[in-house]
Amino acid sequence: MKFYRKTGFQTLLTNVIFLSVGLLFLCFVSLNEPVRIMAIGDSITQGGKRNVKEYTYRLPLQMILHQQNIVFDFIGSRTEGLHNDATWPNVAEGVAFDPDHDGYYGNKTADAIRKTIIGYNQTTPPDIVLVHLGTNDQKLGDFEYSVGQPLRELIGFLRTKNPAVVVLLGHLNFNDSENTFAIRKVVEQVAADISTDQSPVRTVHHYRGWYENPEHTYADTFDWAHPNLKGQEKMARNWWEAMQPYLL
Repeated sequence: MKFYRKTGFQTLLTNVIFLSVGLLFLCFVSLNEPVRIMAIGDSITQGGKRNVKEYTYRLPLQMILHQQNIVFDFIGSRTEGLHNDATWPNVAEGVAFDPDHDGYYGNKTADAIRKTIIGYNQTTPPDIVLVHLGTNDQKLGDFEYSVGQPLRELIGFLRTKNPAVVVLLGHLNFNDSENTFAIRKVVEQVAADISTDQSPVRTVHHYRGWYENPEHTYADTFDWAHPNLKGQEKMARNWWEAMQPYLL
């Protein structure tokens, strides 16, 4: 058997081939890593009343992600709804609903965020965080203190876990409340103040085209506050549209 010594060019070519194969492998692995999504909020995020179909936006959002062939993993310190015996349908045939979340029924912004930070147990941090808080703060006043400061604290905490985390701040689903309008301004200011190129903070306008009156022909809620199936899907679509630029 004859052996041939490689020339310098052959050695370089071999190295380039191995490097290219390695990069392709890394890209393949990266593309198949799930997008880690953390949903933080109150009852509108937690859901799970046994007597109504309170699946929240999390179910239809997972359906959209599945239909779009997005590999995802919802994360959080909780899995249950308000009632422990509440159940969720599958996302698709043979695809179970991912129940992980950080929603706290009836909680104000500061309380839900405090519990989220205390309960944080992720070895791999979230890529995208969905925050929908403020519904239970509307009677407090001083919304910069009750809503704005806790949101700033949450985002600062999340950035210690992932400096490139994307945070989407969902506006409240109301159109006829002065306090809601005031909270909306505070949330917009938070996003404007602390969004960066590395870690974007964007607002999601759930109130647009929203009918909170349960008696309305096109009602989006069961009871003025909690989304019905139509409202849940509408919120999911809003989140999906806001997430798309960060899923490419």
